[in-house]
Amino acid sequence: MSKYQYTERDVPALLGRRGFLKVIGLCAVAVVAAGAAITKLITSRNKVILDRQAGLYADDKRLQKMKLTSSHENDVCWQVYKDMNGKPVEGEMYKLNHTHYTPRSQLAMTEAEHHV
Repeated sequence: MSKYQYTERDVPALLGRRGFLKVIGLCAVAVVAAGAAITKLITSRNKVILDRQAGLYADDKRLQKMKLTSSHENDVCWQVYKDMNGKPVEGEMYKLNHTHYTPRSQLAMTEAEHHV
């Protein structure tokens, strides 16, 4: 008979070795899957941004060839001004055809204020 015992002692832990490895394995799979999803999302977002940028550059090149580098040189804009009997910077025409910045930070409301 051997004087050494090669049996594993019970560990007062929640998980044994196999259970621990299963949990760690599942966590690793979850991290890898989430990383792949995030990478795919970022890649597709970058592709959309690059496609939009290429489209804007193509439009700019096309308009430069037509010598329409400014909106006030555009025949369609001039036709709108003629149809509405206005000039580019007159009061009503300016309001209709130009955009203005509005600070949105002042529009932050609580849920209760929103439903009043």
